[in-house]
Amino acid sequence: MERVSRENTMSIPVALIAGLIVGIFVAVVVMVLTMRSKMVVPERSSKSFVATCEAIERVVPGTDGWSFPMESFEMSAKLEAKGGLPENVKRIRLYFMCNPKVAKVVLGAEPKLSAIMPCTWSVHELADGSVWVSHMNIGLMSKMMGGVVGRSMAGVAKADEGFLHQVL
Repeated sequence: MERVSRENTMSIPVALIAGLIVGIFVAVVVMVLTMRSKMVVPERSSKSFVATCEAIERVVPGTDGWSFPMESFEMSAKLEAKGGLPENVKRIRLYFMCNPKVAKVVLGAEPKLSAIMPCTWSVHELADGSVWVSHMNIGLMSKMMGGVVGRSMAGVAKADEGFLHQVL
């Protein structure tokens, strides 16, 4: 009887370790799948491609310090010139948005985040005529970052929501 008890006692730590490993693996898989599906958010516009672009150009500049640090980029023209525009896409225009006050705080805390700045929005029209505005899910990123950067990015997410509400 004593031998059975020892075997059972020894299997409990093994089961706990195995359960921990499986739990970590499942958590990582769920996180990766969530990131893939939620990191870039497409929003359907009720407007035409041109009207959506005009709305962005009207709404963003001057709103609480937001501006376009560089001209919009006609990505579809560049891709088409090189034979790289997919058949299901008619047009793509990229917009680069920045708020220097927010950038100063974020870059002061984490200069490496310059790799994802400025905020980029994509306006794209598909072959079926639907128009979409795609953007990074800054709210999700803010939760992952935490601290000063997370709080700053939460403010950016709120600004994005306001812009999108007016644009779409």
